[in-house]
Amino acid sequence: MSHQLKIAFLALLAFMTAPLAISQVDPDLPALPVLDPDRVHSNWLDFEPEFTPYVCPFHAQAPDYDPEEFRCGYVLVPEDRTKPDSRLIKLSVLKIQSTSENPERRAVMRLTGGPGGPSLGAGRIYAYQGANTKEFREVADLIFFDQRGIGYSEGHFCRAVPRNFQFGVPIEEGVERSKVAFEKCLEEARARGIEVDGYTTWQNALDVRDIRIALGYDQWTLFGVSYGTSLGQAILHVDEEGVRAAILDSVVPATPLETGGWEATAYGFSSALNALDADCAADPACARDVGSFRERFIKTFEAYDADPIIMDSMDPGSALNGTVVLDGDLAGGAVFQALYSETLYADFPSLLTALESRDVEAIEAYFEVLGRPIDHAAGNGLELVANCRGAIKVSEEQFAEMRRAEPQLSNWTDTVGWVEVCDAVYDLGPDPTVKRVVTDVPILVAAGTADPITPPNYSQSIMSDLANGQYVEFPHTGHGALFSHSPGCGQDLWVAFVKDPMAELDTSCLADVTAPKFLTRLIETKAPYKFARGLQSGAYPYGAILAAVLLAISVIMFPLGWTARKLQGLNAPAMRHSRAITWGGALFTLGGLAWAITQILATATQHPMALPLGVLPSTGLAFWLGLIGFALTAFALYRGATSEGFGRRQLGASIGLVVTCLAALGALIFLFSLGIGPF
Repeated sequence: MSHQLKIAFLALLAFMTAPLAISQVDPDLPALPVLDPDRVHSNWLDFEPEFTPYVCPFHAQAPDYDPEEFRCGYVLVPEDRTKPDSRLIKLSVLKIQSTSENPERRAVMRLTGGPGGPSLGAGRIYAYQGANTKEFREVADLIFFDQRGIGYSEGHFCRAVPRNFQFGVPIEEGVERSKVAFEKCLEEARARGIEVDGYTTWQNALDVRDIRIALGYDQWTLFGVSYGTSLGQAILHVDEEGVRAAILDSVVPATPLETGGWEATAYGFSSALNALDADCAADPACARDVGSFRERFIKTFEAYDADPIIMDSMDPGSALNGTVVLDGDLAGGAVFQALYSETLYADFPSLLTALESRDVEAIEAYFEVLGRPIDHAAGNGLELVANCRGAIKVSEEQFAEMRRAEPQLSNWTDTVGWVEVCDAVYDLGPDPTVKRVVTDVPILVAAGTADPITPPNYSQSIMSDLANGQYVEFPHTGHGALFSHSPGCGQDLWVAFVKDPMAELDTSCLADVTAPKFLTRLIETKAPYKFARGLQSGAYPYGAILAAVLLAISVIMFPLGWTARKLQGLNAPAMRHSRAITWGGALFTLGGLAWAITQILATATQHPMALPLGVLPSTGLAFWLGLIGFALTAFALYRGATSEGFGRRQLGASIGLVVTCLAALGALIFLFSLGIGPF
């Protein structure tokens, strides 16, 4: 299925990228910023990074693109700047040239979240060749890179370590297995010469500084989401003079809050569910059919704690041994993850129904969307070290306060974080950049009201120290608020800020961000989901296709036959208007088939979490169209068969009546098999 049923058609093309001009010798550029000699070894204080062009590592999967516009290369950086003999590692970089003349040499550096999320791939080129991204490319060069240890950049270690729920055991036991797996891979990484302690947010921030210098930018704008906001704040500590402006979306604060730090997730879970309930209460259908998502989800989590489901036919790419234990922790985690994306909010009634009814087939489909695959491109090593050294630790007193404030939701969020794993395998001192940012650099801060992992109070907490900060809060929105509304309000604000960071933003477009229209009623049937999955895997309904082809031939041939007779002046024996009636029946039946397919696709794309349970109520019209079409063709066949022209005297028309009626019957049987009829 998603976010969603996806079928990617990739064009194969390989070529070398054109060299990228390096302007290190530009006398107008400032001197290299001064590094902290107390932390950076003297061997690296005068290190001058360079950009080396090379063929995009994903070129075989990328569409046809202009290498002058999409330029790949790498920058060598020290793996651990605190050590004099550190090796150099390659960081893969993609520069997308602005489509405007860009005389100001504006550039935006994208800071990917996670930590550990890959950034480079053919999808970037697909996305930035499209019409929806035209405005981004008009205002600035766009820079992407895979952070150290991630994707196409070097420093790989702890790749593809399963999440705690992917070991095929209850999550509490999965946490213990995660500890063993990380401890083993850290030991192996050190034995291979990997400087594990260098994979921190501080070193990551210095990498960004080095990339800026290597590409020859005097200054640029940072754009970070989630962990990318942590990295953005760190860059402001180590390279403030190189930052023209920053966009921090879904902020991870660098200092503790009254509600605890990064691991105190029950607060965000609670505020997100409350926001969803408020939207539901304002929707008459949702208020009537659902009531409170929060209350019903909590009862469901409790039920799964008492009686878990063991799903043992999962894709091994998403579960280590093909088994997932769905207990209260995992059910809570699934709902928590779904709250990230407002594109799923309208489908929360379906998610609730599937969990309450213990619909394993639907839950397995959701797991494919919401469960993170065991990804060899993700940087689990950086994720571990950056989280263990950079996350705000939550004290036992704060945990106790969270449990008092959220006594129910706390039961299913204690296993979300990294505290236990860090304490067991990697508890090295804090990252030097984990501290408040006080700056007059223009900064746009964005948040979504229903974001469970970085709720609005996280973003609000940094505003008092930003002399030129602007805050926007998107209603009815989850994680990554700006790009959740792109194209739209988020894109408009992003573009306006990049153009002029000091100008006051016009945020009136926030009023146009609408609440989800909850889908609470479906035609409950599994067949359309199986049909869609069959199409995805190449299993085509050849019977239905044959029926559609025959009906299409009838729609074309009957009018052609009538026209030919008129032109030739022939007086064919009367068939009591059966040809015209058959033509109308074929048209109705084709309309029913087309409507059914259209509505199944609409459900899959607009309501992906609903499709495993059923289809949009409007899909039922297809059955009635098919029934009317068959009835007309059957009636036409009867009239034709009882006319003087049926048989040898009008052999072609007679065969057409029979074939069309049989095709309409086949189409009706197909529509009936989809379960969209009233019976």
